[in-house]
Formats: sequence, structure tokens, C-alpha cells
Amino acid sequence: MATVTVDSGKHTVRRSAGSSLVSLLGAAAAGGGGILVSWLVARALSPTAAGAFFTSTSLFLLLASIARLGTPTSVVYWIASKRKAAQLGALGDIYRNAFLAPLVGAGACSLLLLTFASYLPNPTLAAILAAVLPLAVVSEILLAAGRGFNRMGPTVAIEKIGRTLSQVVLLAVVAVAFSGNLTATTLAWSMPYLPAALLAAWTVWRLPRAHGQNGSLPARDFWSFTGPRAAASVVQLALQRLDIVLVGALAGLEAAAVYTVATRFIVVGQMVSGAIGQALQPRIAANVGQPAKLSELYQTSTAWIVALTWPIYISIAMSADIYLRLFGSDYIRGDARTVIWILAPSMMVAAACGIVDTVLAMAGKTSWQFYNVSIALAVNIVLNVVLIPRIGIVGAALAWAVSLMCKNLIPLYQVYRGFGYRPWGTLCLTCIACSGLHLILIILCAQFGTSAQLIGTGIGLLAWGVIVLGYARRLLSLWEK
Repeated sequence: MATVTVDSGKHTVRRSAGSSLVSLLGAAAAGGGGILVSWLVARALSPTAAGAFFTSTSLFLLLASIARLGTPTSVVYWIASKRKAAQLGALGDIYRNAFLAPLVGAGACSLLLLTFASYLPNPTLAAILAAVLPLAVVSEILLAAGRGFNRMGPTVAIEKIGRTLSQVVLLAVVAVAFSGNLTATTLAWSMPYLPAALLAAWTVWRLPRAHGQNGSLPARDFWSFTGPRAAASVVQLALQRLDIVLVGALAGLEAAAVYTVATRFIVVGQMVSGAIGQALQPRIAANVGQPAKLSELYQTSTAWIVALTWPIYISIAMSADIYLRLFGSDYIRGDARTVIWILAPSMMVAAACGIVDTVLAMAGKTSWQFYNVSIALAVNIVLNVVLIPRIGIVGAALAWAVSLMCKNLIPLYQVYRGFGYRPWGTLCLTCIACSGLHLILIILCAQFGTSAQLIGTGIGLLAWGVIVLGYARRLLSLWEK
């Protein structure tokens, strides 16, 4: 490991600014890769087999989140806090608390998958996923340590780009050589977790460590912060993945495949918000108690989330059939189109609320966050159980839309009332207005046919990209201040 050094102000600024761009590039790669993964699976497998894959991997990701016990956010929080206080002697305590319990949890979740494998869509899939689940758990915690030192590079290179690109390449090979083979498809998706975990361990070995530094962190303090976050992180991922499992159970595996394809575009927005939130975690943690800085960070980050996601949501909602056709003719259905029309505007509202969960978590209000997402999950489950048997995947989309409103509007009110923070500044309102112009352009071009609509959409996205690049300096300033 490297010894602890003190960065100069200019070096820290340059590294932070570079991390911001790297983080967003990683989000773009992960979002695009996630869509490519779904596309390859949909093309290589029948809708029923694809539904089994999507249902099993969604359950895998949910169990991995449970096993992590919310420790990645705690690692970022505590390392950033102890660095600011020059108490890096606490690193050993942080690492011990962060790894012991999750390793036990990962083993328990893997055993759970194996025990109930016969109840899953495919028992073989359960065995494969159980084997790699501990790797997924450990890898995320290891990469969080780098983010605590304000180093986004390893997370982006290993998790966002490396693992995702490896999955795409392996799935492409399987689609050509073993088309229709569900087991081979699952192996191709799972294998990249091994090199990702090894590389993550290597990056942590190269991080600074304390030599004669003061500082400690009692387990009670670590887990008092982590406990609510652990539950919140599980509920958070359940909101993203449980609906796929419920659709598979209540409406069938084919419906689960169609629903997954129809909602896959959302991953782009989630990756953008997640990338900005991850990059800002150490900045927010280090500036708790400085309302002016936190307010500026919140407003500027919200503007960039809107700028990078709203044009995508608008474009896909206005070209739903074209989007669905990419995955095959089996997925061009009226209910799939309705799902897109419901969730695209819902995600736009969520994007306009910004990184409200990160603000709450880094301000130490993890219990608030837990209550918020618990309410949203309860609403989601109840509506799914009631609506899916009646109206299928449209019911699942309505349940997700309502739960998204709960998940974002409740904490938005808390952040405003408790801290006086608003997500919307002049820059954000400008981005919203420009998105309206983008929508008008698509509507006007659509009057002249599908080809004209596609051309109008492309021109709008290109113009939007030029504008965003023109304001790139404002994006860099988000991490420099």
C-alpha cells in the first residue's frame, strides 16, 4: 500500500474535476452496456427463457444488496470524514466493520439461493449465481474505499466499464455460438464478477494507509450510521428489481421479459444519477454543516441530471415502437408501449428531484431515508399484487410510477423543510425549458412520418450534446467547489 500523502489544493481540484468526467463517462458506458445486455439476451433467447434470466438476475442483485448491509455508503462516508479530520488511523476499524458482516451475509444469501433453487425459474441458474454472489458483494465494498479517497477511476474502470463491457462481449459470443442456451447466457453474464473482484482488491491495496496516524472508529458508531442505510439500500434496490420478480411470478416469465425490455431504458437515467451521487458523496460528507456549499452542489448536480436524462426519456417515449423493435418483434406490444409512456415522465420527475437521497444520507439522516423508501416499497408491493393480475405489466408500471413519486417527493419535502435546500436553480430551469423545445421538435417532425421523426430526434440530441459540452466547465466546477 502507499503511505498517506497530503495533496496540494491544485492537485486535488484537478483530480476531482477529472473524476467528474470519468464518472459520467462510466455512467454512459454502464447505461449503454446495460441496454446492450438486455438486447443480446432478448435476441439470443425466447421470451420465456429471457424472462427466466431477467427474473433470476434481478433476484441475484437484490440478494447482493441485502448481503452488503449498506456498507459501501458507510465506507465512503467514514473515510471521507476521517480524512478531513486527519484521523486516518481509523482506516483499520472502517475496513474490519465493512467486510466481516457482509462476507457472512453473502455466504448466507448464496446458501439461500441453493436451498430454494428448485422454486426458481431454473435451478441451474441459481447455482451459477450463488457462486458469484460473494464476489459481487466484496467488489462493491472494495471500490467504495477508493471513492472515499475521492478516486472514482477504479469504480468507473472496473465496475462501470470493465465488467459491463466484458458481459456484453461474452454475451455476444454466446448469442452467436450458443443461441438459445439459457445456462451459457447466465455464465457469460456472471463470469466478469471474478476479475472485477480481483482488480478491486488490487486497487484497495494501492490506496493510502495510516502510519502513526491518530483516530479510531468504534463499531457502534459505524453501525449506527450503517444500520438504517443497510435497510434503505435493500429497499432501494427492491424498488428497481422486485417488480420484475413479481411480474414473473404473477403474470409469467414471458411477461417479465417484455416488462424488462420495456423498462430497460430507465437504466441510463439511473446510472447518470448514481454516478453523480457517488462522485459527490465524499464532497457532501466533507461539507456537512456548510449549507451554502451543499445547496450549490445540490442545485448544480440536479441541473446536470436533468440535462443528461430528460432528452433520452423524451426521445424514447416519442419513439416507443422504434425502441421496442430493436429487441425483436415479440416485444412490440401495446402494453409494452403503455409501460414506456407511464414510466418516462415518472423518471423525468425523479430526475428533477436530483440526488435527494444522497443529500439525506450524507447529512446523517439515513433513518429518514429508510422510512421514505420503506413507504415507497410498501406502496409498490401492494399495487403490484393488486394490479398485475388484473392489467399485467401496465399495472406493474403504474405501481412503479406511484412508488417513484413517494420515493422522491417525500425526501424532497424533508430536504427543503429540514435544510432549506431546493434542487432547482436557474441552470436547471433552463435545461427543463430546452427539453420542452426538444419535445416540440420531435412532435413537429413526426407529422412528416417516422423517418422525419427519427431525423428530428437525432438533430435534437446532437444539438443538446453540443450545448452540454459548451457548459462542461460548469460540470467541472461542481466537483471543484
